[in-house]
Amino acid sequence: MDFISSLESDKRIAFSTVLVNEAHVIALVKAGAIEKPDGRRILRALRKLEGYNFPERDAEDVHVVIEDYVTKRTGRKVGGFLHLGKSRNDQVVTAIRMTMRNEILALSDQILVLEFSILNSAKRHIATVFPGYTHLQPAQPISFAHYLLANCASLSRDVDRLNEGYVRVNRSPMGAAALAGTSFPLNRRLIARLLGFDLLVDVSLDAVGGRDFALEILGTCALIASDLSRIATDLIFYSSAEVGLVVIPDEYASTSSIMPQKKNADPLELTRAKCAKIAANFNSAVSIMHGLTSGYNLDYQEVTPLLWESIDELKTCLRILTEVIPLLAVDRKVSSRRYLEFTAATEIANLLVRKEHLPFRTAHHLVGSVARSALSRGMTFKDMTRSDWERALGMSIRPRTMSSISGALDLRRHLRMYRTSGSPNPQESNRLIAQELHSCDRSRTRNARLQARLRRSMQELRAASKI
Repeated sequence: MDFISSLESDKRIAFSTVLVNEAHVIALVKAGAIEKPDGRRILRALRKLEGYNFPERDAEDVHVVIEDYVTKRTGRKVGGFLHLGKSRNDQVVTAIRMTMRNEILALSDQILVLEFSILNSAKRHIATVFPGYTHLQPAQPISFAHYLLANCASLSRDVDRLNEGYVRVNRSPMGAAALAGTSFPLNRRLIARLLGFDLLVDVSLDAVGGRDFALEILGTCALIASDLSRIATDLIFYSSAEVGLVVIPDEYASTSSIMPQKKNADPLELTRAKCAKIAANFNSAVSIMHGLTSGYNLDYQEVTPLLWESIDELKTCLRILTEVIPLLAVDRKVSSRRYLEFTAATEIANLLVRKEHLPFRTAHHLVGSVARSALSRGMTFKDMTRSDWERALGMSIRPRTMSSISGALDLRRHLRMYRTSGSPNPQESNRLIAQELHSCDRSRTRNARLQARLRRSMQELRAASKI
């Protein structure tokens, strides 16, 4: 019993399981399968279970505990009807889907809170020069707002994935019984409506044997974790002593037990580790599901705890990042770092194309030669005179071209040189922030509407239970 019991993890779905039983009893009464007085007695017992703290005990699962509870309070002649026309197979997957709906909406809301936090920080850093990296090397100048917007964009897609997953989760398997339905004329659509489902899982065998909806949400959790892990890793890197682009707030760092000068970004490191566990949970679930036969298998019991663990771990990681990001101190003097002048190289090549009518590949090669020449002499681009540039380029430069190069080396001014949609140009950053805020508002409104829909179904269930 200890080996096969799922009672501990079933506590997560206990309330939903009670509601599933209530809707099922209402459908039994309406189908004429049981008498109204018997249904009324069963429903009264079930309502007492809604706030029940299911203790650890010698039982296989929460479904057995509920049926035993109802039978003890109504007698076997009445309570014995509770399981008529249903199975633990359709009951458990229905309760999982119901619990998942609330978890998905809560997780989506929490991501939106992080997005709002990021966007509010981005507003303050539209003109804060920040190096954009490729291959972990400074590549081109961007703004810190642009960096934050990139992360916000990936989180926005995560919210979209959760919203799309919600649609497939919000289908009712109830009425599928063990795998083939029942000979009692139960109204599956009535049960679905009372439990807040929009649609049915139509085929009964698929209803009890399918867990792709759980794998989909676990996969989405893994993608969210990947995004959060990247942010945590970025901040750990940016806050390192050698890089020094940002400073982690003291309350989200700790020191060494032996080296008093150390400032370790421990919460961010744990965020990264927890996100790795979430990815591993998805891999574990896929492995469990791989190669199973059609129909219900008790292997499914090992998938559900992975789902709850992933969601819970994501919530803690989201909370940490939501609190840390607004408190980051960003070095606003990044543009004065001499080595970052070389990130203007691409724009200088673009200027040679525009001003001197050179092919880009030629300009690229020439600017590379200038960079090598400057580095070999311990200089930066700004240190080089016009004659140094002409000697390195192997060509004469018109004064207006040199003036444009000097402008490109001013990294704050450099940001305004970007012209394409979605670039770090401050005007584009303002537009993108407004666009993302509007998108977050829409998503938050949608979540509120779905939550209200679930509350209305609960009210309808309450009204229908007065039989």
